[in-house]
Amino acid sequence: MDGTLKGNALVTGGSRGIGRSCALAAARRGADVAITYVTNREAAEKTAEEIRALGRRATIIQGDVGVAEENVTAVEKAIDELGPLRYLVANAAAGTFGLTDELTVEQWDYTMEAHVRSLLVLAQTAAPSMADNGGGSIVAISSLGAHRVYDAYAAFGTAKAAIETLIRYLAVEGGPKGIRANCICGGVVLTDLFKEIPEWEAIAEAAGERSPLGRALDPDEIGEPAAFFLSDEARMCTGQTLCVDAGFTLPG
Repeated sequence: MDGTLKGNALVTGGSRGIGRSCALAAARRGADVAITYVTNREAAEKTAEEIRALGRRATIIQGDVGVAEENVTAVEKAIDELGPLRYLVANAAAGTFGLTDELTVEQWDYTMEAHVRSLLVLAQTAAPSMADNGGGSIVAISSLGAHRVYDAYAAFGTAKAAIETLIRYLAVEGGPKGIRANCICGGVVLTDLFKEIPEWEAIAEAAGERSPLGRALDPDEIGEPAAFFLSDEARMCTGQTLCVDAGFTLPG
């Protein structure tokens, strides 16, 4: 069975970085793609044009994953624009970097809402369309901060760990409906968001020195593994987290 995607996909935060990579990888494999963005409409339109240049349909949807209702709306609009939804990539990330003694309750809550609650609401809303149309596949994007401690990453790292746990529950409960759920745990990926971390250049350099493959990752190197999980090539993979980190976690 090949890796062609036969259906429509929604990628949250699909205008830039890892989300753009996932959206383009899905389009290259045959999916029509809806992408969400928060404020940068220009970047979203550019990514949509790249998808259309691959011969696929594309639509853009404005929405903040930290607002529960906007996650519902994103799925509903994707279905209205493209038709039944078969693939979901929960990529968008938002929140606050800070040490544990600096984070406010509001910052902590929003980071959790934009990661864990967002995945839950997206999956809940997309599941009926998937189940009614032969099943589907969900991929969430995590990071090494779910397993390792980085400066000022407490809220993000905790949220990513919760995503990996929630994916396992979605996999078990979605399996009888034909819905698979998996997670990509990215290593040090040079996205715009990563570059908001204090001392990000030093972190990237250290990652390259530690990794057997010799460098940090570009966002484009996450999209293909995500598309693999979406596809029927991974039809017997569910509840799994795949680490894509250039071997960063291998040395002792």
